[in-house]
Amino acid sequence: MAKQCQSCGMPLQTKKAGDCRRTEKDGSKSEKWYSLCYQEGAFIGSDCTLEEMRTIVDAALKNKGSSRIMRWMAQKQLPHLERWKKS
Repeated sequence: MAKQCQSCGMPLQTKKAGDCRRTEKDGSKSEKWYSLCYQEGAFIGSDCTLEEMRTIVDAALKNKGSSRIMRWMAQKQLPHLERWKKS
């Protein structure tokens, strides 16, 4: 299983939050996507751009009290995740 969401980079499982994976169309747990990005086999906000995701991730991490460097690192990894790689 991927250790992080291939859309936002958030961990798919944590001690605090537990299993954060969402479901595929068949009801099985996704091995790639976080609960805030994906549901029932489709992206939530399917028209979301990479720039919008950067803003979403930065705000979520800032809200959790993450440092500026951690937020920067999270944003730097986004273009390398499966959802954002250019085909």
